Parts: sequence; C-alpha cells; structure tokens
Amino acid sequence: MMFKGSKVVGTKDYAGEKPLMEEIDKLMFALQAEQDKGAQANKDALQSLQKKIALVESKQQELIVPSEFDEIYQKEGAEGLNAFTSQDFTGFVVNLPANKWELWPILESDRMANPVLREFYKERDVVMEERRMRYENSAEGKLWESFVAAAYTAHPYGVPTIGWAGDIQRLLRPDAEDFFRKHYSPNNAVVAIVGDVRAEEVVQKLEKYFANTSSQTVPESWATPEPEQSGPRRATVYFDAQPSLMMGFHKPNPPHPDNTIIDLIAQLLERGRTSRFYRNVVEKKIAVSTWASNGNPGERYPNMIIFGGSPKQPYTNQDLENAIWKELRRLQTELVPEHEIQKIRNQISAEYIRALASNNGMASQLAYNEAILGDWQYMVRYLEELNLVTPEKIQRVAKEVFQMKNFTSASLQREDKNP
Repeated sequence: MMFKGSKVVGTKDYAGEKPLMEEIDKLMFALQAEQDKGAQANKDALQSLQKKIALVESKQQELIVPSEFDEIYQKEGAEGLNAFTSQDFTGFVVNLPANKWELWPILESDRMANPVLREFYKERDVVMEERRMRYENSAEGKLWESFVAAAYTAHPYGVPTIGWAGDIQRLLRPDAEDFFRKHYSPNNAVVAIVGDVRAEEVVQKLEKYFANTSSQTVPESWATPEPEQSGPRRATVYFDAQPSLMMGFHKPNPPHPDNTIIDLIAQLLERGRTSRFYRNVVEKKIAVSTWASNGNPGERYPNMIIFGGSPKQPYTNQDLENAIWKELRRLQTELVPEHEIQKIRNQISAEYIRALASNNGMASQLAYNEAILGDWQYMVRYLEELNLVTPEKIQRVAKEVFQMKNFTSASLQREDKNP
C-alpha cells in the first residue's frame, strides 16, 4: 500500500520489488501448469522452477520491511489489530487512542485503494498448514467439515471457510488481487467507529480519505438456495480419537423471529449445570459433554441449529443421539414452564447487554447487524423479540424444525479394522 506520498509501506524499494513479485507469479503459474500434468509432470522441470522461485523470493526478501504496517499502528498506541473471516464476511479490528482515530481511515483507505499482496505464496503455505492442523489432523475439524458437507448439497455453506486444499494450492496472487478489488471496496464495506469521537467529524474524515478510493461493481450477492431436505442424512468419519457426534437441523436465519426462539431453545438445552442436557445426559453418564449452537455455518442465509457431544463409555454415539432426540421430543410434547424460559431470557439479555458495554462489543454488533442482516437496529429488536417468546411458540418451532426429514448427523469413531 502507498503511504505518505511515494512511500510504500512494507518495502525499501517498491519499484524494484514489483517486477520480482510479477516474476514469481509467472513462475508459480508455470509450476502449477507442470504439476497439473500429474504423473506425466517433468520432475526436472518442477525442481528447476522451484529453485527459480526460491531465488527470486530471496531477492524480494532483501527489499521487504517486515511488519511495517503493524508498527505504524503500534507507534500511535494501537492495540488489538486483527483480521478474521467467516462464511459471511471479513472483519478488521483495531483499538486506537481517541486522539489518534484518524490514523485508521488514512491507512485503510490507502490499503483498499493500493493493495500489495506481499509474500502471497508464503502466506498461502501458512493457510495450508492451518488447514492441515485445524481440519485434516483434527478430530473436531474433520467431523465439522464432514457434517457441513452432508448438510448442504447446493448452498456455498457446504464449502469450508478456509477452502478445500486443492483450491488453496491453486490460488495465485493475481486471483486474490482480482477478488480483493471486486469485494474490498468502499461501497461493499460497513464501518463502525465507537468511542470518544464526534459523528460529524468522523463522517467528514471518512469522506475525505475514501474519496479517491474507487467504488467497484460488486458481484451480485446470490447463492444457490439449499433445497428443502426430504430425508435424514448421515456421515461417518474414521479418526483415531474418542467418539463424538454432531447433529443438526435447517432453520430460518435472523431477522426471522423464529431464530430468536431457537436461540432460547439452544440455551435452554445446554446452558450451565441446570440445563436439560447437563441434567438428563451428562449427569446420567451418557456423555462426557454436550452442547448446542444456533446460527451455523453463517447467518446471511438460512442456517442450522447444531447439537453435539462425546459419549461416555460404554455408551456410543447412537446412544448420545437418542438422548438428544429425547430432549427435542420433550420440547415438542411438553410446554416449557414459564419460569424456565424467564431464567434463560434473563441470562441471554444480561450477557448481550454486557457485551455492548465495551467499545469492541458495540462496534462488532453495529457492524455485524448492518453488514449481514441489513439493519444495525436489529441489536435492539433482538431483546424485544426475546421477551415475546412463549411456551407455545417454543413447542411450535420444535415441531416444525426437529423433524427426521430435516435431520443431518456426522459421527466420528475409530475404524473397526476387524469387522
């Protein structure tokens, strides 16, 4: 990115570095083309290309100023500089002293306008290693990936956020630059600035710094709708680890009012030692642990409520599934006492309000609700909807959502090599 006139952050000599990055791109493209030949690939050609890439990368390394972008922030007292991504969005976070907040639009408008994806292929290798660690070599990761792939047959939610290994390996820097320019633009961004600032000044400064950052024609936000499920789906994952289970059901996403009801159901089942799962599954020694999570894999589109846990020997994943089903059917046949609902309602409300007490919490809710749900005021309506949940509404939603035809499960177990 450009900064302070002709200065480019992160390099001693951008004019000398740019052609090196372009040369690396060409060599990577040639390497990929040779690798695509599979068994017919020329091993000598592969080794030669890899050596050339390493040589050019070493020349580029001499020009790089490591972590200069972070250091600019840190010198001005910034904390918590971070970025993260999910199925629905990418977020960037930083905490700055009130008298230094203007540094954010100065740096970020320039990064948006003049991105330099430096050391891209090294970072790609880091992502590959993260994938191996979190998914391929992780019992929990493999189970999650298998579950989501079984649950979604058409919608992109079935694709892991980090991507499939084959896609990561084929990603080139020009591909990422093209994606960046299409999506990381002012007209596709939501900004929340919370703290000791004046709104009029914030708007004025943002208009000033982002004025020269071109808007883009953002690709249409269209995803193939997931067809209504017409029968149960099951996946089995073999892994050398203790058995565990995930099971879930498709449901509406917020701001649909049923989502709030399902939020309360999830908390009713799994929150604390007085929860139904703990008292009726864990304390009865059927499971080591149980949990419930609403709003997965994302919330921009219809999503799922997911249950899971690990059975306690001698019980099996099937025993745990049966125990969870028992609690779900109980919600369908028995009205939840009002005092039980009020207890969970109070806990959710208190936790929600506490999260808004910090600048980070408030900014996160504002940005998230505006970007994903299209309305930052949903953060207020959510608490209002929570107060409208009744025993009858819980029973209705439980009957509609917790059906076998809407059921997906993934079971992780050790492979029986002597069936």
